[in-house]
Amino acid sequence: MLSDQLSSWQIPSEVTELRKKQEADAFKAQSVSVTTTNTVTERGPDAVNLSTPAANTGGREATTIRPSSIPASSALDLIKKKLQDSGMPDTSSPGPSLSSAVALELNGSKPMEATIKGLLNENNKERRKDANADGDISNSSSDSEDEDGGPTKEECILQFKEMLKERGVAPFSKWEKELPKIVFDPRFKAIPNHSARRALFEHYVRTRAEEERKEKRAAQKAALEGFKQLLEEAKEDIDHNTDYQTFKRRWGEDPRFQALDRKEREALLNERVLPLKRTAQEKAQAERAAAISNFKSMLQDKGDITSSSRWSKVKESLKSDPRYKSVKHEDREKLFNEYVAELKAAEEETVRKAKAKQDEEEKLKERERALRKRKEREEQEVERVRQKARRKEALESYQALLVETIKDPQASWTESKPKLEKDPQGRAANPHLDKSDLEKLFREHVKTLYERCVVEFKALLTEVITADAAAQETQDGKTAITSWSTAKQLLRNDPRYNKMPRKERESLWRRSLRRSSGNRRKCTIKKERSLQKEKVELRSTLGSICLVRGEHTTEDSHCFVI
Repeated sequence: MLSDQLSSWQIPSEVTELRKKQEADAFKAQSVSVTTTNTVTERGPDAVNLSTPAANTGGREATTIRPSSIPASSALDLIKKKLQDSGMPDTSSPGPSLSSAVALELNGSKPMEATIKGLLNENNKERRKDANADGDISNSSSDSEDEDGGPTKEECILQFKEMLKERGVAPFSKWEKELPKIVFDPRFKAIPNHSARRALFEHYVRTRAEEERKEKRAAQKAALEGFKQLLEEAKEDIDHNTDYQTFKRRWGEDPRFQALDRKEREALLNERVLPLKRTAQEKAQAERAAAISNFKSMLQDKGDITSSSRWSKVKESLKSDPRYKSVKHEDREKLFNEYVAELKAAEEETVRKAKAKQDEEEKLKERERALRKRKEREEQEVERVRQKARRKEALESYQALLVETIKDPQASWTESKPKLEKDPQGRAANPHLDKSDLEKLFREHVKTLYERCVVEFKALLTEVITADAAAQETQDGKTAITSWSTAKQLLRNDPRYNKMPRKERESLWRRSLRRSSGNRRKCTIKKERSLQKEKVELRSTLGSICLVRGEHTTEDSHCFVI
């Protein structure tokens, strides 16, 4: 009987506290009968056996504290279940999963583990003390054996947290709110201490949000891997024409299809289909390009197609060629027109190139002509400079010949020409000088000689016929300025007199006298004017002096007589 009492399940103190709180709320709301209220008050915290029928307790345990009948499952568990149902092997075995979960829980709550272990040790000590007090050695030994063979503290903690997860305890939830869901679970009693249970619960609700995020990521990853495996299995049914609806009709019932959202399903399917579409498009484009190339080769092989050909007249002669049939009906005329346009463009390009070549040749010829003309001008300029230099040299040589040969200012061209032509150096026969140039230069030379003789003769007249010579008279009363014969006697002994032509001598003497007479007259007038000016200035000065002295001057009486 004592053994039955010790092994019977005791109502936790949490249940008693919760029951009292509910009874107080029910009494205030007057929603519970007086009988039920009295019964609850009388029973208090007495021990209740779980095997007691509900009729004896008034259904109190069934109504007040009702354990959750539907365990909560995480998203990862659901996906694993679906993957297992579809035949996928579960990559995570229970053993490693359990140990890893235990390690995760223990590593994430080292302070909590120490607290809970202390509470459990204290509870075990109290239980052993009660057993010794009863004095039942056999029962104590039996309990000790049961305790040694039971789950470890770490396993109890892990089972308690698994219970919280299965019962759907939400993150950041309250102890009072979640207690009815977990109080009748055997794993709740596995933690014998109230403080340890409460501490485990508080730690769980604080860390559950991060765990759910990790589970959600793991579930998402598992769903992605499952859908990728499904795509790999269905690759024989997927081609470039496959769309989402087609794939869904074929594989929509597969759990791996349902485990993933539609948006992600479509994205992964498109990743598989798009390369196939590109490959198909590239293949179709290559085939079409080959057909077009063959069709144009056929038109080129025809030979008689020109830029003025018409499709209606040409197509009948092409129908028997296989390359004609390889192109669609609606593309044949278009390709023919493109080919004709290419021929026309090629002809225009040929004409353009020919014209451009011709223009370039014309420009080249024009440049050559311009270059040739410029070269000719340069050569002409060089030749002109050379001719000018030669002519200048010839002129200087001929002028030197004239100076050497012709010394008479009265020499004539007719008489002098033979003499000049006899020059040993041939200076009178230079090809760079014309006959007119020779005569012109001769006359200029003679003129220069004459002018020089005139200048010298005038100088002679100025030197010889002076005032003294003019004052000397001959026996017949003639002077050098009144008689040419008298002047000639004074001049004939000077060489300058002989150089001057005879007929010019007297005329030059007379012009010299007139010029001298004019000059003397001008000098006399100039002297008279200067003397008159001096008299006026002197009279003005004397008048000023008289005014200063206070004397009066008149025409009859004045200070000075000039």
